[in-house]
Amino acid sequence: MKWVSMVLPILIFTSGCARPAQEDKVSYVSSGDTKMNAAMATARSTVSKFTSALASPTGDQSGFSVKMPVVDSGQTEHIWLAEVAYDGKSFHGTINNTPEVVKSVKLGQKVSVDASDISDWMYIDKGVLVGGYTIRVLRETMSPAERADLDKSLPFEVK
Repeated sequence: MKWVSMVLPILIFTSGCARPAQEDKVSYVSSGDTKMNAAMATARSTVSKFTSALASPTGDQSGFSVKMPVVDSGQTEHIWLAEVAYDGKSFHGTINNTPEVVKSVKLGQKVSVDASDISDWMYIDKGVLVGGYTIRVLRETMSPAERADLDKSLPFEVK
């Protein structure tokens, strides 16, 4: 069974300025995990909600980010991009997590990903997470104490 790493951002973005997350926790998830695969499918099927908000953000929206899979030597790591732009087909952004498994990309590197290939998207609206489907799945797997600690550390609310 193949495993993929998913980065759960503990500290993501504040006031619309993308900064590398300081305390990322890498979670290893089977490539056959049905909940995670469903979360990624939901992200892809709802990406138009993200692109609409990205094109015309309100003053209450910030932290626009997409997650993309990076494959290197047979291993896959899903990494968040910050400073995201969209050209109608692809997202362009900056690697916002220090890769743990793959070596073909590095923190701060500019990359692009086709919208149909993303694994997640997110932004914050009035202090509440919008999207972040893989974050929600990883959060659900935590014990109540871990979830409470995560929720206290996040600069947004997960509803």
